[in-house]
Amino acid sequence: MYKEKISGNQVFWLISTMQIGMTILLTINPSIAVAKQDAWISILLSSMFSVGLAYVLTRISIMYPNESLISYAPKIMGKFLGHVIILIYVLYWFTVLGIILRQYGDFMIGTILQLTPVIIPIIGMLIVAAYVTYAGIEVLARCSEVLGPLILLGIMVPLLLNISQIQLDNLQPIIMDNTFSVLLKGALPTASFLGDNILLMMILPFVADPRKGVRGALLGSVVAGLFTLLSAMQCIAIFGYSTASRQTYPFLNLVRFISFGFLQNLDAIVVAIWIMGIFIKVSLYLFAASYGTAQWLGVKRWRSFIFIASPIAIILSMLPRNFVDSSILFPKLVAVPFNLPVVFILIPLLLWIVAMIRNRKKKHSQKQQPEATS
Repeated sequence: MYKEKISGNQVFWLISTMQIGMTILLTINPSIAVAKQDAWISILLSSMFSVGLAYVLTRISIMYPNESLISYAPKIMGKFLGHVIILIYVLYWFTVLGIILRQYGDFMIGTILQLTPVIIPIIGMLIVAAYVTYAGIEVLARCSEVLGPLILLGIMVPLLLNISQIQLDNLQPIIMDNTFSVLLKGALPTASFLGDNILLMMILPFVADPRKGVRGALLGSVVAGLFTLLSAMQCIAIFGYSTASRQTYPFLNLVRFISFGFLQNLDAIVVAIWIMGIFIKVSLYLFAASYGTAQWLGVKRWRSFIFIASPIAIILSMLPRNFVDSSILFPKLVAVPFNLPVVFILIPLLLWIVAMIRNRKKKHSQKQQPEATS
């Protein structure tokens, strides 16, 4: 049993706040560049995928209650394949943690800290995340409860203030000049970010009430997808797909576009909101990498691995040379071709299907035993 416990409501805030910030920041542009005015449809497909992934992960968690990926993978797939799967996810956690930190650093020096070395904001974020992670998943969950409403409000307010600027003609024609394959291709960048709810494998064992945990996981994925969808639609409706596709951060420009009475120049506030979301995301990945590795190696004092994972994350974050490497080449060469089909689709489905088969065989054998004794 896991001593630390979180509520279903906290699962909702963890998942929604972790996914919203960077997804809106980094995936709207590539989706619009591919699917043009139909990018919102591509993001809708990505959102449906995210909810489907959350459903699969919660089904596995129900079959193996109070167990994480580290404990149930060998039971489902056998020791050898189980440990291979664990190794894949450990490498994924560390790699993505480094990339998130670099993307955060590139964003900060590209917007408000132009003369600052990229490693400074990276180290600053990691120190804060390590402090909260060391305190445990309960403290991190409480942080998400406090910061979550502020993050959602920080995205909702700009959307509401820009309603009068919307031009629905920019959203037309709908699916007239795009094939389904193009829409699917446009969905890949967003799906590779919304697939972050794969961390449910490490979060759900700590939920006090599994049923509420399932509800929180699914609802959090829905809210994250919905906010990304609305943000993309408004960026296209206001700027048009041609202009939005040439903007590195369309939503940030959307915020700068606000002119509502005395409410202007809100981009600094939104940047602060995004930093909160990235903080939750970095902390969750650091927790998964530290706790998961320690559990895999059989080390009870998992917090000691934070002091190992943090330097590794800094080294990995400095491997990309610039914004192009971290936010364009990594998604194109690693996230979309490997993480999405293997880490987010193939392995979870394989675990779910094999687990269902094993459970059915187990129930069938249990029914036969009383008949044989009678």
